[in-house]
Amino acid sequence: MKRTHMLSFLIICLLIISPACSSTSNKVVQNGIELQNIDFKNTIESTANRDKLPNAKAGGISTGLYNENGSIEKKFHFNYNKNEDIRKFISIGNLVDTDRIYKLILFIDYKQELFKVDDNPAAIDFTFKLKAGETTEIPIELPELETGLHDVLFVIVKSPENKSLDEEYRKRTDMNHLLFIRFSVSIENDTVKETVNYNEFGIIEKSDKLDGLFVSEKDNFNRWLIQEVKNNENVNYFIRAGNNSNEKTKEYAIINLLDWKQTEVVNDREVIFLKLNNKEIAKVNSKFVVDVEEPGVYDLTTIMVSNPYQKLDIYNRNVDTGIRVGVTVD
Repeated sequence: MKRTHMLSFLIICLLIISPACSSTSNKVVQNGIELQNIDFKNTIESTANRDKLPNAKAGGISTGLYNENGSIEKKFHFNYNKNEDIRKFISIGNLVDTDRIYKLILFIDYKQELFKVDDNPAAIDFTFKLKAGETTEIPIELPELETGLHDVLFVIVKSPENKSLDEEYRKRTDMNHLLFIRFSVSIENDTVKETVNYNEFGIIEKSDKLDGLFVSEKDNFNRWLIQEVKNNENVNYFIRAGNNSNEKTKEYAIINLLDWKQTEVVNDREVIFLKLNNKEIAKVNSKFVVDVEEPGVYDLTTIMVSNPYQKLDIYNRNVDTGIRVGVTVD
């Protein structure tokens, strides 16, 4: 009799404990997207200085970079020794009145890379949800870097699960759907090991019509919002970069993302470089092959990184992006 009571007691305990164990799982699925847990093991001792981050008081979305000691980074170039771990905390504040999903991805020297979050294995992205008014500090670690100068760019995607083909939504994504955390790192020295070939692709035209980035389906300045394609079909479109500023010359790195994974810009190149004099536009006829596992809506985004392979400061860290184009694959 006692043994029966004990067995019943153990079964009841297991039923109670099991849901609690499952709730601490590192990942959950919501609205068809896998979300990671933001209850991190590695944390900042105090975030009393959060109000000094950009937009922290004005509302919207605040972003910032902390060092391992919990101090806000006020510089944008860091020196490390070979084999030294590079760890930071990326602060993201969802200071709006609705919950929102975000995706964090990493580019080092304009190529997408794996990175670690907290004590998790390295992954290609980190997707999470913040409640209205919630802020989190994400503990990240970069992969091991070779000696020399490196450009580090974290891209924060707002609402990656939103696949709406509503044209007004697509228009609103223009310069408004990505956030960026960018800094440079020198490992032992400031040498740029990569050979940078500027204007290898594209046609340079004299024009003052554009300062920044513009992406279009046709060879014009019409906004490109939605594209229907079949799997394994080519997508052809035009990327324009313009320098209509007070700067004599501007240099850019151009990268493309399809559903937040890097895809080629042109001729199997995942990154191309442009150098423009004042009042010049570069026009690049971009092409890639759609290769997806199943039909659906995929997001195509072009990113233009200014001043590639430079030691970064507050003035030279610009990153531009175009409209989030909805690519419907049959």
